[in-house]
Amino acid sequence: MRAVFFINLIAIVTLAGALGRMYEGAPLPWTTHDLVVMPPAETSALATPQVQAEVPASPAPDARGSLRILTEGDYPPFNYRGPDGRLTGFDIELARALCERMKRDCRFETHGWASLVSLLQRGQGDAVVASMLIPSPAREALSRGEGIIFTQRYYSTPGHFAARKSGVSVAASAASLAGKRIAVQSGSIHEAFLKQHFPGVVIIGAASLDEAEKALTEARVDMLFADRNALLRWLKDGHEASCCQMVGVDYSNPEFFGAGVGIALRASDKGLRDEFDIALRALLDDGTYAAISRRYFGQNIR
Repeated sequence: MRAVFFINLIAIVTLAGALGRMYEGAPLPWTTHDLVVMPPAETSALATPQVQAEVPASPAPDARGSLRILTEGDYPPFNYRGPDGRLTGFDIELARALCERMKRDCRFETHGWASLVSLLQRGQGDAVVASMLIPSPAREALSRGEGIIFTQRYYSTPGHFAARKSGVSVAASAASLAGKRIAVQSGSIHEAFLKQHFPGVVIIGAASLDEAEKALTEARVDMLFADRNALLRWLKDGHEASCCQMVGVDYSNPEFFGAGVGIALRASDKGLRDEFDIALRALLDDGTYAAISRRYFGQNIR
């Protein structure tokens, strides 16, 4: 009996000790060699890629980088090189103001007019700011190529009449101009417009706009019809301002004069297009655009 009692007592003590070790987290001595240490569960490693895939990282503040602005550099007063060789003009000043508003560092490159769109398409520039007409549905022939989009208009390109101040100032209507001698550049959209909308006038074709302007200055014609902005510039800076003046109203028929001039970009750069549009609206609202326009043309040409 005593032997049985001691055996039972030893068993109870041993069991109690084992339970105590288990409570403390220690393995039982007779099972230590059977334990297999498992690596910790990789819950976070499995979950992290899923979270990263669903939540893209935000771009760094300077991730937008600089922009390469393509222009011609040989189209005064819009884009040209001044006497000091520095690129200037209405297009250039406006582009610089837009870049400043967008907080972009912009670098300007000049290339031949015919190569501007192809350079843009090949990724060798980010935007074309070169007085490029926005194609309208009625002017599909002027499409500049596949994959090109435009900002909103940054200036309009209507036709307009000019006449000598010594002559009788007339309202430029089809009836009032019947029989008048009108100088216009031969083969231009302005000549085509006159033929369709002013059939009663006598068209005097000129080889260039300069020749047409000279014809009016020398009183060899009654009036001149040309691009409004070109006429504004002509009358603003030269002695012609003393002889001649703008008469009548703007003619903005889109089938002839397009939807205005915009900044060209690749179709894939819609976000950049929106940046330019927002910046242009800000310059229009705060008077910056009007100030730049008056420096070159004496009025707002938007």
